[in-house]
Amino acid sequence: MDSTNSDLRRNCPTLLDVLGQYGILDMLCRRLDTATLFSLRLVTKRLANHFAAHAKERWNFNRRLKHFVRNPQSLRTLMARYNALISGSFVIQFFDDSFWKESDLDIYVERESAAAFGTHLCQKEGYRFDRGSTEDDDYDFLGFVQVDTYLRGDKLRSNETKIQVISTRAVPVRSILGCFSTTAAINFMSWNTAYSMFPAMTFLEPRSQCRVCWVPDNEGRIQSLIEKYSKRGWKAEQMQFAGFRRVGDPRSWKIVLDIARVEPSSTPDYVLENCHFNVVPPIGFPIGPIGPIEDLRQALSFEFTSDVLKYKYTGGEHSTGDFWSEMFMKATLHGLLLDELRKLDHEAQPHFLARPTQWSDFDRRMYLSVHVFMRRSFVKPDSWRYYDDQVPTWLKEWEEEKNMRELNDQMATVAIT
Repeated sequence: MDSTNSDLRRNCPTLLDVLGQYGILDMLCRRLDTATLFSLRLVTKRLANHFAAHAKERWNFNRRLKHFVRNPQSLRTLMARYNALISGSFVIQFFDDSFWKESDLDIYVERESAAAFGTHLCQKEGYRFDRGSTEDDDYDFLGFVQVDTYLRGDKLRSNETKIQVISTRAVPVRSILGCFSTTAAINFMSWNTAYSMFPAMTFLEPRSQCRVCWVPDNEGRIQSLIEKYSKRGWKAEQMQFAGFRRVGDPRSWKIVLDIARVEPSSTPDYVLENCHFNVVPPIGFPIGPIGPIEDLRQALSFEFTSDVLKYKYTGGEHSTGDFWSEMFMKATLHGLLLDELRKLDHEAQPHFLARPTQWSDFDRRMYLSVHVFMRRSFVKPDSWRYYDDQVPTWLKEWEEEKNMRELNDQMATVAIT
């Protein structure tokens, strides 16, 4: 009898054996929320391949896009060509593996490229132009220039889909990082990667959101956006964190997407991932009864460009502490710009370089003279060198130096020498 029971126990499959059948594990995972799925994944490495297969289908960008377009790869190719981003409720549903029937698709792109998306939607996807934004819509505080709405299907037949092409004044990520009302909305997707900037608050239970936009003239609209997410389960709370962030940093949730049959972008991925923003107490806003200003948060982001950088980036603040505003970066870019100007033929060089002066390269007068010269009618020659490929290296050096400074400050606080 004991031998029989022992044989039965030996031959009885364990829970891991059962979950080792991919169909069973996949069916279970489909019923789990994000937090529980991640917890289950940590139980054992034995099911790593099965979890990877489930994740690839769970966070399938093309499958999600097919609700709005017949050919997701073509739309993503267009996104890659014009460095467009998708944000809004679509991305929340993507990360959360949920579906909201009434939601639309929001595409953010710089104003010069918006028409290409409208043409594509109308000619290739069967959409019709519905309306463009007007002065009454007042999207200025969001950094938008125009919002064009395209519709397909029939609302009465419950098969209408809506896509909004949002023209931005600066690079699209600047509007998302620096102008959105709540942390719950600061999620976006490029042609090949999805990012959530506040994933712990947004997707782990209990779900919460923090207001990060304070514009007195648009208080009503901001409140309505926050209330919209409150009704969907995101409780409004205060956030303790304050400081500088960047796209794809360790606090982010990043999902690399399948790019089969998508024509890649000519812009390297590191450009988007070197876009920074800053989370600080609100500046210049009359808080009144809402609470102490030091307990509130505002997200700040500005567009950053340089004559020796081909691409546009964003910074967190025009002050010390932000990567792009640090003297290290200012001096580096200024020095490289002078190098490029000195490579010009003698006749083409600015007079303050062609003729010796008393100014050092980093004299304030030299900075100002270079700035004025570059803003005039100067046309860069084909031989002009751009240094974007060095940005990841500069970031790594800056982060290492910053971490060392923070460590030294901590040691000094506890009197360690």
